[in-house]
Amino acid sequence: MWRRWINDLSVELHWMKRDIIRRWRLDTSTGIMGILTLISGLLLFVVIGDGIAHIFRLFVPFVSGTRIGEVYWQSIGFGIKISFIFMIFSGSLIILFLLKFFERR
Repeated sequence: MWRRWINDLSVELHWMKRDIIRRWRLDTSTGIMGILTLISGLLLFVVIGDGIAHIFRLFVPFVSGTRIGEVYWQSIGFGIKISFIFMIFSGSLIILFLLKFFERR
């Protein structure tokens, strides 16, 4: 009986997945780039928010002489993270627009 229920559920999930993919065209290159743009944009939002919160937390007690190096390397790491995620976001956004405008119908 459990095997029959699991089989019925797997069939239902298979058709739901096909319906979702067909409705929003997630299996095309435009759909994949749209998903990548959305995910990288959310990551960019989270990283920028975390960086701004970290900066405010650091400046509550003014940075003393022993922590200057730590703050310096944290800011370098933040800059590298933010630039990498921004490159992914802007690249996927450009490719998404190119695919939207020049896609053959």
